[in-house]
Amino acid sequence: MVLNNIDKDNHSVADEIYAIMKSDVLNGTYKVGQVIKVHSVAASFGVSGNIAEQALQLVCQRGLLAPVAEEAFVVKETHSQEFYYSGRFQVIFLNMEYMIQKLKSESIMIATDSLAVYVETMRDNIEQCQYAGYVASCEGFYCELCNQAKMSILGETLRKMNHQLNELDDGFGKDFIWSFAIQTLKSVESLLTALEERNYDQAKEIVQQLYKHYISRLTD
Repeated sequence: MVLNNIDKDNHSVADEIYAIMKSDVLNGTYKVGQVIKVHSVAASFGVSGNIAEQALQLVCQRGLLAPVAEEAFVVKETHSQEFYYSGRFQVIFLNMEYMIQKLKSESIMIATDSLAVYVETMRDNIEQCQYAGYVASCEGFYCELCNQAKMSILGETLRKMNHQLNELDDGFGKDFIWSFAIQTLKSVESLLTALEERNYDQAKEIVQQLYKHYISRLTD
């Protein structure tokens, strides 16, 4: 997959590769223990080794890879059951970093009213202990943001993944996802405020902090 790098700075290109590589690790395209070499990633995306390494370092910082040699990283083992069930929300909020960057770089104005509807629905479903409704409202917020950022393909991918995961949910999975519900709601509320104020750095920080909240449970 060679990227269209015209009019993009190195940081933006690295962020784009990071988002793709991260999703590939999360969905199992790369298996635990598999070694990913910088030159292979550079060749796959048609970029320099420096940009490819920047992207892999970002994935490494998210706890998904570990350096094993010069210019090589290995996919880390996680607590597979928790990792599996939390995958949908990791994809939602980590990919938001990429969307936020696009909103900023292309000066896209968001329509907050349509996003706020999903935030209210999230709150209502948490108060009423409606698991399916909560998941649907999280998905709805994400997909609406995808559409506004002109990246609807990410929303379509998430819908497919959620459909597969919903069919396999068990008691453990629901309890695990519910344990993040209140923190997720608070973060989404803060995220919406930051986007409305066009404070994109703050928006990315909120997403990163939410990720750390999730990943801490994976490494306990």
